[in-house]
Amino acid sequence: MVMTDIPVKEIMTRDVCTVRREDSLLSASRRMIEFGVGSVVIVEDGKPIGIVTEKDILYKVVARNMLPSDVKVGDIMSKPLITINPNTSVREASDIMKKRGIRRLPVVNSNGDLVGIVTDNDILSVVIDLGEFAELLKNEYYEVEELSGKCERCGKISDILYDVDGMKVCEDCYEVLR
Repeated sequence: MVMTDIPVKEIMTRDVCTVRREDSLLSASRRMIEFGVGSVVIVEDGKPIGIVTEKDILYKVVARNMLPSDVKVGDIMSKPLITINPNTSVREASDIMKKRGIRRLPVVNSNGDLVGIVTDNDILSVVIDLGEFAELLKNEYYEVEELSGKCERCGKISDILYDVDGMKVCEDCYEVLR
């Protein structure tokens, strides 16, 4: 399995910050702070129907000088909601986010019930972890040890030789063998 083929159910947040459409933006904002997140998913009977993000709050409420206690989240939520299923790959989720210009994807099961959310930060964390993992693998197979002398591959005299699988090689050969 290619690492980006990991299903989103492996990285999604299961405890999603949710509210009902009739809740005030003030109470929704307080829940977002409590959860430490930048969005709230609006649910009806366990099914997501919209999302309110920090950007929505800024553009649709603050910029219009509206009082958060007077605004219902149902009036400013972004809809229709773009969702994915738990078996969607991380790569596909990332592509959807990029194409749609969004940073969060609610995850729904086959019944349409909200079971999690995947954010751009979740995906970035996986990519960073994979990069670190790849670096560990590389270091395990290609231990770099600086020596000087004659390259055992091309015969060139070098101030710096690298140990690759027990063979002392110059920088040029090291790049080829890596």
